[in-house]
Amino acid sequence: MKNTMKNKTNGPALYVDENVSLEEQIARRAHELWLQRSGEHGHDMADWFQAEREINEWHQRRLKRIEL
Repeated sequence: MKNTMKNKTNGPALYVDENVSLEEQIARRAHELWLQRSGEHGHDMADWFQAEREINEWHQRRLKRIEL
């Protein structure tokens, strides 16, 4: 099941595939961030940490909606 949610910056929708592991979700998002910079190297850790933060926030918001 794919879910989407807009980023805080009103950027492109964040696509999270819940059928893959959390690590895979983060890796995919980090790759998207890398592609947004036209594949510029040297930011792999920053991309990973940003992706980790975005995916974790997405899951937290999703859980809050379920609890309501």
